[in-house]
Amino acid sequence: MRAYGALSVLFLSALPVSALASGYGLREYSVDAMGMAYAGAAASDGDASYLAYNPASLAGVVDSDAAINFIGVFPHSDASYSTALTAAGTPAGGSAHPSNFVDNAYIPAMGFRTRLSDRWALGLSVSAPWGLSTDYPTTWAGRYYALKTQLFTLNATPTVSYQVTPHLALAAGMQVEYAWGTLSSAIDFGTLGAMFSIPGSIPGAFDGRGTFEANDWGYGFVLGAQARLSDSATLGVSYRSSISHTLEGPLRFRLDAAGIGAAINGATGLFANTHAKTDLDTPDVVSAGLRLRLAEAWTGFLGADWTNWSRFQALKVDAVNPAQPTEVTTAKWEDSWFVALGAEYAADEHWTFRAGTAYDDTPDTNATREPRIPDNGRFWLAAGATYHASETCDVKVAYAHLFLRDARISLSPADPANALRGTLAGTSSVSANVVGVALSLRM
Repeated sequence: MRAYGALSVLFLSALPVSALASGYGLREYSVDAMGMAYAGAAASDGDASYLAYNPASLAGVVDSDAAINFIGVFPHSDASYSTALTAAGTPAGGSAHPSNFVDNAYIPAMGFRTRLSDRWALGLSVSAPWGLSTDYPTTWAGRYYALKTQLFTLNATPTVSYQVTPHLALAAGMQVEYAWGTLSSAIDFGTLGAMFSIPGSIPGAFDGRGTFEANDWGYGFVLGAQARLSDSATLGVSYRSSISHTLEGPLRFRLDAAGIGAAINGATGLFANTHAKTDLDTPDVVSAGLRLRLAEAWTGFLGADWTNWSRFQALKVDAVNPAQPTEVTTAKWEDSWFVALGAEYAADEHWTFRAGTAYDDTPDTNATREPRIPDNGRFWLAAGATYHASETCDVKVAYAHLFLRDARISLSPADPANALRGTLAGTSSVSANVVGVALSLRM
């Protein structure tokens, strides 16, 4: 327990601002599961980290156990834009070939389980289910669409399970989630000044910046079941509810050095520092997994997740300042699927090896894809190993590579939400290496 406490401090000192995910969803909760590309995670109960995929994995605890996982995501990103125009139709200027705009991510997760009786067990999962981070140079060609974008979540889920029969366990839990985010983009005061007939205004030549930072607490629930269909087959299903966040915080503006923004502010009240809020409903997720004992040393895993991304149709930032119009980003996301296949081989009493592959669809569409989240469908290839150091301690490692399809971006003032952002068209390319290490302790 002393080791687990020390690792808990490490978790709290390395809160993630995350990564490379389908939409803005993360699944990096377990190094064990990652080694099989998360195949069959809802049907697995090998250590406490599986609580994040299915609370019914509590059924697998004998006395008490704990797991702490630390996963690093190291992406490579670059893009090439063939068209970048201001809202006035003039060239935006700046680099049309940004790179390394998707940030590295360091994602810890923890789980703890304890058995109360033959039928009852309690658990706690702490994870980061949602997150993203992109950061572009202040002078890049698409700066009116995006500079910095961050979303961080920390989710604590206490759970309880009940063994209905020797073959069926049911579980439920409560989600307590903290969310924090940042949005910033450049403001084309040159174009705005021309619209207000301010002398000397040149579109694309006089930029300012708007930055919105906000946070919120939200609540939800999880449900799960695991059923042993036979001596060789286990089926698991789980449901993670949506959480409704109203993120509130300061909306700050940096005006241009030429004084155009100050003149507009004095005449209209626009671009005064204020507070704002935005509503963000995380999607609900349904997961299913199947674990099959194929031979004495071999186990196969199948998994599928459905994510209700169609909840996210637009992001609207409403300012307290009545002169400031609502800032709208059109999304129109669609529901998505994740499917995975994996296998595990118990080589001897000390070593277990695993591998898997998966396809993770994107909720984004070519019509509304933004540089803030240059997402597209991706393939996973993964492998991992466990070293059983003793009867009470396992050390686990895993590696995965993500191959993302190139993401086409085509945005224009034809969407009223983009009326002052101009035209941006091009292609974004991203791939990533993912590395994880974990410690599992039985007490």
